[in-house]
Amino acid sequence: MEKDNRTREKFEKDTRQLFHKLHSAQAESGYIFHRLTSLLSTEYLQVEKDFFSGKVCLDAGCGSNANATYAMLQMGAEKVHAFDLDESIFETAPSMLREFEGRYALKTGNVLEIDFDDNTFDFVHCGGVLHHSADVLQGLRELSRVTKSGGILYVHTYGAGGLIREMTTFFREKYFSDDSFKALVDNLDATRLRTGIQWILSSMRDHDDTMGDNVPIELIEEMIDNDLVLTIKDRIAAPAYHEHSEEVLRECLEKEGFSKIDRLTRYPHLKNVRRFLSPLYEQYDSELARFLYGSGLIQLKACKDV
Repeated sequence: MEKDNRTREKFEKDTRQLFHKLHSAQAESGYIFHRLTSLLSTEYLQVEKDFFSGKVCLDAGCGSNANATYAMLQMGAEKVHAFDLDESIFETAPSMLREFEGRYALKTGNVLEIDFDDNTFDFVHCGGVLHHSADVLQGLRELSRVTKSGGILYVHTYGAGGLIREMTTFFREKYFSDDSFKALVDNLDATRLRTGIQWILSSMRDHDDTMGDNVPIELIEEMIDNDLVLTIKDRIAAPAYHEHSEEVLRECLEKEGFSKIDRLTRYPHLKNVRRFLSPLYEQYDSELARFLYGSGLIQLKACKDV
């Protein structure tokens, strides 16, 4: 048991260190931070525009830039409690939330052992966290426990299956077993990617392939940005990306007292090359999306029974 605890502690420490670096880099970009804070809205959640007014909320696994906390406060939440695994969140999050001083509480905590009483929060948010934890379903049970009767729990987590999943799993395993590949990923930046593509196009022109003349440098710079690089590092360098089917998640929520569960979807507005995947993110049940992403990114809004 002691060995298991040490293993979990190392796993969680490694996970937090990676995402502190990624989130801190995101916080430095006004565009990225705005994109992240705009992900959570009353329109997306399909609730009234004044839904957050007077609500006490939880952001479980808020990350170093606390973008969902920011969004809830901006939409009128009375108080948002936010936590993540270690004190590195205090290096960045307070500066992102400075305009909401007095309306949020930031602390360290773990989604697997949430340090709040049962039925505490009107709205519980946990975005992109569970699939990085040591036990997805235990985390889901904890989130359910602290959601008030009549309250709403929102989670988004990694689905199971799909060709892209298989590829990223392969790259992740290679990252942790091949030092040269790890160094390549760790040192990746937008400039290197752009330079590589420009070299390819130049070589094409030298060999009379006219396609090389049809791709302007401005387009390359737009398609390959820092947001893309941070996403690549997220997918490959994270210690874990656990996969679960929508059915398993729904079954867990139903056992915890949620009978009204809706799967949400959105069309993400991205500037880089991922914009070509946005239709697949939105239409997660299309044939091509299922082939590439399996269950997709599972975004669930669950209302707890009274």
